[in-house]
Amino acid sequence: MLVGVGCKKKPVGDSTIGATVTEAPPEAAKPEAPAEVKQMIQNFQRVYFDFDSTTLANDARSALDDNVVIMQSNTNIRIEIQGHADERGSTDYNMALGQKRADAVTRYMQSKGIASSRIKVVSYGEERPLDGSDTERAWTKNRRAEFAIDWAGDAQVQGTTGS
Repeated sequence: MLVGVGCKKKPVGDSTIGATVTEAPPEAAKPEAPAEVKQMIQNFQRVYFDFDSTTLANDARSALDDNVVIMQSNTNIRIEIQGHADERGSTDYNMALGQKRADAVTRYMQSKGIASSRIKVVSYGEERPLDGSDTERAWTKNRRAEFAIDWAGDAQVQGTTGS
């Protein structure tokens, strides 16, 4: 049996020969977040949930109320609410539970006058744990909703994610 092995031929008339390479222009510096956005970043807290629950605790409602006031006076601020679950339960169940948790936060903020067009919701289920341990303490940390803040059409600034 014969097997042909060889090199791929370079195409004739390669357009890269003699081409001028120009550098991309430097990225413009992003404007600094306004004071209101910085205040929201400091105020936003993760919202934690009990096992298999989508009920908002009073302390979570209080923190959300403060952010509603800021969002009402600054219509260029938008948020992403990210729902999470602990590792117990199936992947599908936890994705649905994360979605319900994020939806609970969304409904609360909408009930206070924040337009749904300013809120994006995503569920990560059990895929992004804060604590990967197999303990009740870790599971408690992982049952949460987190926030990313957008303003003036710019990329996400910060929030509770990644901290």
